[in-house]
Amino acid sequence: MTTPALESKSTSTRAATSSTQAASNNASSAVNLSTKISASQLSRQIMNNNILAAQEEVSIAAGDKSMALLYRAAIEAINEELAPMRGENSVQKSLASGVDYSPEATADRIVSFATAFFSVHQQQNQSMVLDEQVDSFMLKIGDAIDHGFKEASDILSGLKVLEGDIAAGVDKTYELIQQGLAQFRQDKSTKDGSQSVTQAT
Repeated sequence: MTTPALESKSTSTRAATSSTQAASNNASSAVNLSTKISASQLSRQIMNNNILAAQEEVSIAAGDKSMALLYRAAIEAINEELAPMRGENSVQKSLASGVDYSPEATADRIVSFATAFFSVHQQQNQSMVLDEQVDSFMLKIGDAIDHGFKEASDILSGLKVLEGDIAAGVDKTYELIQQGLAQFRQDKSTKDGSQSVTQAT
């Protein structure tokens, strides 16, 4: 015959053992799950977390934060697209206060960042003529920018703030980026033309 004290102790021991086994099983499951996540999935998850962190700072009254989110999403997409070309990302994605997030400044930073890697693209595609190098590079960064804008626009739409000045700012930024990319393409073509003329004379 067991006493109530012994029975209670036995019950506590069984509960503690069961709890320890459950914790062990959970830890084992977590390890198994983490080993199944690829580096690419982990990178995507980190990127999404960064975008969600920026999303939390967006409000109707703070259009500059909406532009910061747009900038971050565009840079993340360019970064991901160009990663095979230049290795791991070293991009500054600062949302620090005091940064100019006007459409003009945002577009200028995105275009400058994206086009800075053209020389690397050229080195890795030396078998192409300049026009082919420019075309393939513009396609790559153009698709990345479009992807980034869509991602940011979807977030802003979900927050119901993609309207009024914010929507106008997003549209203007996209338009200025396209103008900047067109100018970059023209500059490369003009440079090529002037070199051809120089070499011919």
